[in-house]
Amino acid sequence: MFCTQCGKAAAPEHVFCAGCGTRLARETGLMAAVSEPLAAPEPALPWTGEDWRETTNYRVVLGHPEVKALIADAAKASKAGMSADEFMKLAQPILDASGSGGLPIKLIAEVAAPLYAKMGVKTGKDAKNGYATSYGRVLAAILCSLSSRNQTLVAVHEGTDGCVVQAEIPSSMTTWKGRLSMTLERKAAGTLVSSAVVFEGQSSDWGRSKRVLDDLHQDILNYRSLQP
Repeated sequence: MFCTQCGKAAAPEHVFCAGCGTRLARETGLMAAVSEPLAAPEPALPWTGEDWRETTNYRVVLGHPEVKALIADAAKASKAGMSADEFMKLAQPILDASGSGGLPIKLIAEVAAPLYAKMGVKTGKDAKNGYATSYGRVLAAILCSLSSRNQTLVAVHEGTDGCVVQAEIPSSMTTWKGRLSMTLERKAAGTLVSSAVVFEGQSSDWGRSKRVLDDLHQDILNYRSLQP
């Protein structure tokens, strides 16, 4: 079994995740299906005329010409910020001048972050939002959000009533790379999205986890309004 929030493996008898404390899902349908490892995204299906707004098949959503156009437009709006590596290159002369530059700062980062991660040091946030919007439209908005913010889609697992989407968050001036996990569930009144951000190897992210989740929520509201 794997936690649907942080992805940490858990024994069948565990009730709560040892990594993030989330209560482990044991319901039927989607929440039971995600106890298996997440699968890499499969190729988009050629559009066959199925209404992408109502389907729970993410490949149908991704393969629709309208959705492809929306994602392409979102990618054009992407503004890549300064990465952690770029920031460290600028900081190197300052560290050298202060006598702290005995080792390359990139090497320090490569050693320190995994070490802190192994020690269980990490930070993150989670959120849950409901949208009075059909499942396919919410999923399309999320894909647009990922595209516009340089967040790479790395895994998707489909269930009978939704899916789990995982993406990689690029590094920034304040954090290393992180993970964004989103569980989408189709409900009678719309779509429920449970999302979580984790930055391993850091004891603080200076508010970036909250900003990522806030941006995701706002993007869903914005990109659903742009859909035909």
